[in-house]
Amino acid sequence: MAGDIIVLKFGGSVLRSQADVPTAVHEIYRWYRAGWRVVAIASALGDSTARLLNKAHELADDPQPHAMAELLASGERQAAALLGIALDRAGVPARVLDPREVGLTVSGTVLDGDASAVHVEQLQTLLAYTPVLVLAGFGYGADGRLQTLGPGGSDHSAVYLAHALRANRCRLLKDVDGVYDADPAMTPTPSLQRFSALGYADALELATTLIQPKAVRLLDHYSARAEVAAIASPYESVIGRFGRTPAHPTATTPTRVLILGLGEIGRGVHRRIAAMSEHFAVTGALIRDRCKHDATGIPLFDSLDDVMDLHPDVVIDALPDLEPAHSLASHFLERGISVVSANAPLIAEVGRKLGTLAARCNAYLRYSAVVGGSAPMLETLRREMHHDEIRSIAAVFSGAASQVLDRCVNGFSFEELTLNASAETNVARLREELSGASSVRKLRVLARHAFGHDPDAWHVAPLDAESVRRARNALTENCTLRLVARAWKISHRVFGQLQLEALDTRDPLAQVQPEWNRLLITRSNGQEVVIQGRGGGRWPTTEALMADLLDVRFAHLALARGEAAPPH
Repeated sequence: MAGDIIVLKFGGSVLRSQADVPTAVHEIYRWYRAGWRVVAIASALGDSTARLLNKAHELADDPQPHAMAELLASGERQAAALLGIALDRAGVPARVLDPREVGLTVSGTVLDGDASAVHVEQLQTLLAYTPVLVLAGFGYGADGRLQTLGPGGSDHSAVYLAHALRANRCRLLKDVDGVYDADPAMTPTPSLQRFSALGYADALELATTLIQPKAVRLLDHYSARAEVAAIASPYESVIGRFGRTPAHPTATTPTRVLILGLGEIGRGVHRRIAAMSEHFAVTGALIRDRCKHDATGIPLFDSLDDVMDLHPDVVIDALPDLEPAHSLASHFLERGISVVSANAPLIAEVGRKLGTLAARCNAYLRYSAVVGGSAPMLETLRREMHHDEIRSIAAVFSGAASQVLDRCVNGFSFEELTLNASAETNVARLREELSGASSVRKLRVLARHAFGHDPDAWHVAPLDAESVRRARNALTENCTLRLVARAWKISHRVFGQLQLEALDTRDPLAQVQPEWNRLLITRSNGQEVVIQGRGGGRWPTTEALMADLLDVRFAHLALARGEAAPPH
């Protein structure tokens, strides 16, 4: 997926411990799904650099510099690796790089050097294939030995790489939402003034403890810009060739969230919301069996009437079926309360009706998690609609059916595999996947966004033992089997198809792993766009829900400030 480049730097103040790593993933994912290619620079977690320094000084008053550099870099390596692991869990295509892989060269002293060279073409090539790259904030000297960039050196790395890549944005993520006229930790909040923009000299005067001074001077040298912001915040202070520009006051209270359903997805969302208490507060959850959820620490409701009397800002629909989700979503949208949904039956059957209701009542309806897990399929289709007319779409969806089919190609019996799958997963869900009902729902939603309406005509061939046997017997060398969902438009009619296909192993849809979703968009000029991400499951679905939730929060904050908000 091509797109603009943003460099995100995560400091130790926002990565205080391993528990903060998933929150950093939310920040990376929201930019990735908006179409950006992301370079993430990770500092060591919390006070780990200070603890490593103490360990060194327990052994020697003046530790050997190269040994010290290796020790300090271990903290940044750990943070980058954990971020890569968390991104993979969420289903975000990412790669963790050692700075040596892209030739990040440092000159000057071993423990306080300056970035001086990088293989830009190598970075660009890697970004073309993997839209998220994660690096630690150190480099290597001309002699090949590791060097660090001084305290706060990841700021310097971020500024340098943003300039080298000609990145569109460089965002330094801190524990405050910008640069203030005094230290927010030492000054009462009402008397503080945040700046929306400020110059390099202003930043050196006001933010020496917030941003590495060497990084600010590098910005000045390049006549470049960098943003200082908090994670999950729409606000920032931009440092560049500006005068001091005061920002409008922003009073932000947590968004009140009601969760419908505390199954696997609902529990995942609850955990992430609880970890972001500065931004969200759970007002309650609808459940079926109170005995299973006594230890959640939030108000629980098993009565629809009681839930309908609540006054949240946003409702998260993590229910599996059309009802009572339809009744509840309609009720809250009519009251002007936004809904974020992962409910595929709901959106496939009545999504257009609910979208109209949301627009009429000045509420938002968001449902990215319905079709792609963490693959930002709907967002990509929206961008492509503005870029060019879409000729066709094709998708392979993750799930038990994909796993069964993948093993069938390798010679396993379809009957035995489905029997085993029935023991491991919900039988009704497996039947839906094998019959094609689950994929058809998703394709309906995708076609709606690509062509303006659901397919007018369908061809659906369910997976069964006979169809798999015939396809496997006809399989030729260098081909594999995939259950492919396709939609295309001819004149004013849209056609939908779901069937087993033999694909050349070089085909983008043939290369997807069973637990991943992949969407292939073909433009009217024949150009192709591929987007992928992990499919269903707690964490990929939670990632998409959290991104939708953040989008709705940002829209509410914009409306509260009297600014233009995204369309409903």
